[in-house]
Amino acid sequence: MLLSTTYRQKRKEALALALPIIAGQLGQVLMGFFDTVQIGGLGHEYIAASGFANGIYWMIVLLGLGVLFAISPLVSEAFGEEHGYKSIGILKSSIVVSVVLTVIFMIMIRIVTAYLPVFRHSGTDNVLAGQFLRIVNFSTGGMFLFMAGKQFLDGMGRTTVGMVITFGGLLLNIFLNWVLIYGRFGLPKMGIEGAAIATTTARIVMMIAIMIFIWQDARILELRKEFRKHIGESLGYIQPILIIGIPAGLQFFWEVAAFNAGQIMSGWISTQAEAAHMIAIGLASITFMILTGISAAGTIMIGYSLGAKDREGMRIAGNTVLILCVGFEVVFALLFFICHNLLPQIYTDNIEVISIASTMLILAAFFQISDGLQAVAAGALRGMQDVKFPAIIAFISYWLVMIPACYILAFPMNMGLKGIWIGFIIGLSLAAVLQLLRFRVMLRKVEL
Repeated sequence: MLLSTTYRQKRKEALALALPIIAGQLGQVLMGFFDTVQIGGLGHEYIAASGFANGIYWMIVLLGLGVLFAISPLVSEAFGEEHGYKSIGILKSSIVVSVVLTVIFMIMIRIVTAYLPVFRHSGTDNVLAGQFLRIVNFSTGGMFLFMAGKQFLDGMGRTTVGMVITFGGLLLNIFLNWVLIYGRFGLPKMGIEGAAIATTTARIVMMIAIMIFIWQDARILELRKEFRKHIGESLGYIQPILIIGIPAGLQFFWEVAAFNAGQIMSGWISTQAEAAHMIAIGLASITFMILTGISAAGTIMIGYSLGAKDREGMRIAGNTVLILCVGFEVVFALLFFICHNLLPQIYTDNIEVISIASTMLILAAFFQISDGLQAVAAGALRGMQDVKFPAIIAFISYWLVMIPACYILAFPMNMGLKGIWIGFIIGLSLAAVLQLLRFRVMLRKVEL
């Protein structure tokens, strides 16, 4: 009975932390969703090009964003130790890391933009994607600094702030898309460049908003005063952020780059196949962001238990978020099965694209549980500050297994886009099994 009560308490705690993070994550994904939907009125070529550009951009910047995901477990550990003032040192170090990452990744994106033809997409894709990337690159600093602030607040358990700011940014992005893509209020019709300007503006406004909140918040002001008393022992969190963050960033990179490899391969089949792929993967990304919210809650809860040296708390927190994950993903799988013909019509009225995308959504239903479990298990391991082995698992699952499987099934075995999606299922299933096994091992090994 006591154990049952503990699990109920942990479930409530996980949901209280996760729901605002889920909403915030959805806000981020919905920016891309509305970019695609709103630009879809220009034709399926624009859907394909927008997806291509966003895929390239996220493949690169998620490596940097993954580094910043080290902030929340470090902050939650500090509060678990009852040394909350250390979080201010972590925040200051994270801002320095964010600025350096901005310079590095803006240069990387600019170089990749200059060499888009290497991905062997159509000339239309290259031109439109280049126009988008050259502008949206200027949002990179805003996104990194916003993420640093959000991770800091999430680690404190104050997940609602990031949610509210993200949804404010989403509404601004939708409005600016409406104005700039099609030319309202006497402004010229800017097409895909208008979508890029809207996204860039929204991200910069979000960064300014979260930094103002952090600067003025009364609770954080008290932490800053306490931090000044312990400043000698609280500086220098750049190294811990990098030690945890670089492997975590690589883990995100291996996964996202593998999925983007699948998207690039879809462009080798046809423009219609690429557009259908972007619709299906965009819908699957929405459900995945919900699971990353649960994953983030697991990271925070386990990080707090780690700081409090509570092994049983870590075990219960990990099991709780895994059970929540399975429950959500069963619902999503059923949704994709039932609505696979209806959902693609949100994006386009092209009959061929809708037909292909509806088939891919059936396959997306199959990988829902594997996708969620690998994400939540990886989040639990980040809470334990175990990131190197999960990065190796991601490399093996996605680069050594998933990418080759996608290519072999799609082309030598002539399965086309269906083969790419079956390759996704294979890679995600392997990652889920290995990450779960690692979580069980680490529960016994972690030093408290």
